[in-house]
This record gives sequence, structure tokens and C-alpha cells, in this order.
Amino acid sequence: MEEILYLCTIFTTLSMSKFVIYIELKPFIAQWAVHHFGNPLVFPPQSVGNARIVAVLKKRPDGVEPDVAADGLTPVCIPYSKQKDPESWNYVTPSGKRFIAEYVEALFKDNLYGEFKEMCSEDSKLQTAAYAWCEMHGVSIDYADTIRQRFYRERERLLACGVDLRKRSRTKNEKKS
Repeated sequence: MEEILYLCTIFTTLSMSKFVIYIELKPFIAQWAVHHFGNPLVFPPQSVGNARIVAVLKKRPDGVEPDVAADGLTPVCIPYSKQKDPESWNYVTPSGKRFIAEYVEALFKDNLYGEFKEMCSEDSKLQTAAYAWCEMHGVSIDYADTIRQRFYRERERLLACGVDLRKRSRTKNEKKS
């Protein structure tokens, strides 16, 4: 197993460049992303994340300095691409950075809603599930209430449209259809 992980790490490293961009993410989303993709964020080879980054790469305009690290910014590794070699293509516009940040947030939401709905039943407490989810995904438990609120609000919005995310189990008296 360790050999496979080592080979995956080598392959991912070879497909990445030494160039990074910095995107703005909410702190709990940045913690989640770093937990799953490393620091800087390195998406798997041939992933949608890398395709999105390559799609918005431009040649650095004259007089524009490279991005630098700052508080509140999350580094993202620019993948190597034959079509857009990061040596020349290493600039992303502010709109492009928002595009990448929206992708990371969409991954976060998919992960949150997909797992959280399975963790919650009518007899379990959302707050307890939020603590457990945060611990599983490298998010500070200081954000557990934020995670719980995000799930609860989305669940309520969908319930108003007839989509029920609450986990239900059959009772002994309920007939199978």
C-alpha cells in the first residue's frame, strides 16, 4: 500500500509545476481543501480542477508581479500542461481565481452534503454530527456551528421544494412497497 501511495505522490509531483497562484477561500473551506489536497492545493492529474486552472491561465502581462503569499489566501499549484507551459503561462486574472475558488467551494459542498446527510438521522443531533464531520475533514471545530448551519439551511431550502435530505429508516410496522 505504501508503495502505491509513494508512486502516486511521484506521479502527482511530476505533473505539477513549481508555480502557484493564490485564491481567496473562506477559512473552513481552505482548511478542508488543504486537508484533502495538500498545501499548496494539488489536484489529481487529469482532474476537472486542473482543467479549470489550465483553462484560465494566461501569459503574465508586462509589469505584473507574480502572486505572493498573504493571510487569507490559499496557494494552488499550477499543473504542467504541454499546451500552456507554466514557465510562460502562469498568470490568472481575478475572475479566473474566483472561477477556481468556486470549483473548490463546489467540491466542499458536494462532500459536506453527501456525507452529512448520511450522518444525520432524525434522532441524531446536527451539532454532534458537525463536530464529527469537522474532525474527519481537518476543519477546526470552531467552525462546527457554521458547518451545521450550512447543512441545515440547505436542507430546509430543499425541503420547501419537496426534496427531503433527512435520513429515514423503516419502522417495524411500516410495510415495504
